Parts: sequence; structure tokens; C-alpha cells
Amino acid sequence: MGRKKVIVILTSILLLLLLPQSGYSSEKPTCAVLLFHPDKASSNLYESQFISTQYAELLKRLDMFDVIDYKKVEDLLKNQNADDLEKTCSDLGCALKIGKKLDVDFVIYGIIGNVGSLYSLDTTLVNIAGGNETQHSLYDFEGTQEEFAKNAPAENIKSLFGVYEIPAGKETPKSEIVTPMTPEKVEETPEVVEPVEKKVKKLHFGPRLGVGASNDGIQFGGGFEVQFSQLSFQFLLNGDGFASGFSFYLHPEGNSPFMSLVGSYYDTENHGVDEIGRIYGLLLGYRITLDNYLHKEFAKHVNARLGVGAGYVNWDQTEPNRGGVKDGDEEIIPLFEFTLGYTF
Repeated sequence: MGRKKVIVILTSILLLLLLPQSGYSSEKPTCAVLLFHPDKASSNLYESQFISTQYAELLKRLDMFDVIDYKKVEDLLKNQNADDLEKTCSDLGCALKIGKKLDVDFVIYGIIGNVGSLYSLDTTLVNIAGGNETQHSLYDFEGTQEEFAKNAPAENIKSLFGVYEIPAGKETPKSEIVTPMTPEKVEETPEVVEPVEKKVKKLHFGPRLGVGASNDGIQFGGGFEVQFSQLSFQFLLNGDGFASGFSFYLHPEGNSPFMSLVGSYYDTENHGVDEIGRIYGLLLGYRITLDNYLHKEFAKHVNARLGVGAGYVNWDQTEPNRGGVKDGDEEIIPLFEFTLGYTF
């Protein structure tokens, strides 16, 4: 064993020995393994459940902690009427909230990512009493999803705690085997854990500010958006009129392309003459959420909509112009949208 590995192991052991005992009754420090956060674009809940379960089982074999797996974490939070807390974390603040609520010494949170055949498991050990991240490990793997799920928990734990191997689990004595199930199959039992049905919030609403533009000019406005599942209604207004739209999002949450049917009414003064107009149009666009760039709890509620399209406008003057004529016209014009919203 190299000197570097020895230092890492001794540092980890010293850290654990110096920690004050928490309110959780245990001779060893307590460590909660949270459900690893599945990257929205590349992973899924079932993969996260399987890897998180395997990770907790392997961590128990090191005999360093009294390990609490993600299922027990969910039960404890539910018993404390705190099941509204996030069950997966991707930052220190989230992990500290759960750790303090559970009254444990440590929390391990992680993020599972995937791009093509490249997979990753990024984990962090958090010291709850100190309020800081003490150790970090990133395991990268190129291959199949099945191979990654099988290898990632053990390899990440070895890197996180600086150990060469993890003690083997207890095997069933041959004299007690009465079915064809072998010890190897017993080890794979967590793979058949039934996925926990994730509750997806269908109704969202919140304020919205933005800019609408056409070849006639730029208008600023404010209002609200109400979304149910993949359908939403937006309403913005200012001193000259109002605009509304019905949108369909390809994905109900997070980043998503969208299509909108829009309409607006305005009553304004153009070149000194009152003008009334009505616009009907179609927009294609994309919604981007702030949590793609900022790892904060509030960021997932903030989003921007960018859209471009075309509209039919029918306008006319309500009083004669300088030539004594009431002008009017019907035409096709380009439409643009840029809005910012906070969604509850």
C-alpha cells in the first residue's frame, strides 16, 4: 500500500474518531446514503435506486458507519412530517438540511450522469456537524449501463475512502442451500427492488415578465402563467393592451421545446393617431431552467422562454389622420418572445 493511500485512510479514521456523537443512538458515526440524483437528461429513477441500494450495502461492509440507506431516510423523514424535503441532493445545502433533520453525523449524496457510452458517479461525503464537504470522488466508466451499475458503487467507495478492496458479504453455507439460488444471485437481490413511484407535480403557476416584439416595435409586460401537465396558459399586459397564449410543452418539467398559439389586443397611439389592433399567431420556442447553470434549490423554479414565429395582424385607426382618412390594414408579421418566470 502506497504512502498516499495510508495517509488517506489514517485521515479518514482520525476524522471519524474526533467527531462528536450525535443524537442518533449508535457506537459508530451515522451516515445516511441519499438516493443518488439522476441527471435529468441521461439517467432514470430505477438506475438511481439500484446504485444507491448497492452503495449502502457495500458501505456497511467497511464497518466505518452505522449506515442508513435511502429507503430508511424516506421513512424517517415521513415520520417527522418532513417528507416534503428533496429525496435527492446535488449540493451541500440540500444535504445539510436532510442531515440535520435526521440528526446524523454524515451524509453521502451523489449525481449519476451519462453521455452516450460514458457514465459517471459523483459522490460527496458531508460532515453535518462541521457543515462542510470532507471528501469527494468521481468515478467515470465507458461501456454499457449494466456494467456501470454493477461496478460504480464499489469503485466509487474505494476512491472516496482510499481503500483497495471491500470485504466480501456473508455467504450462505452450502449445507443450507435448498434452492438453485447461488450466493452470487443473493448478492444481486437489490436489482429486483420495485421502483418507488415518483410523485410528479402536475399543476404549476407563477409570475412572468417579458418582452414581445414584432416589426411594429417592442412591448414590455408582466403577468402570470398557469401550467397543468404539458399544457399552459400565459397572460401578459401593459398600458397599451394585453397578450395571451396557450402552450404545449414537450416535457412538463425542466428544459423543453414548446409550441404556442398567441393572441393580443392593443390600443395605442401611432404617429399621433389612435390605433387599435389584433394579432393572432404561432410561436415555436424553448424553455430553459436556471438549475442547468446554478446548483441552488431555487434555480429549478426559474425559467426563461425564447420563441419565434409569425402572426396575422388586423389594425385600423379610430380617428382620421392628417389627411382626413382612417387607415387600416391586414398583414403577416414576424413575432418574437422572451420572458422570465418563477414557477411554484
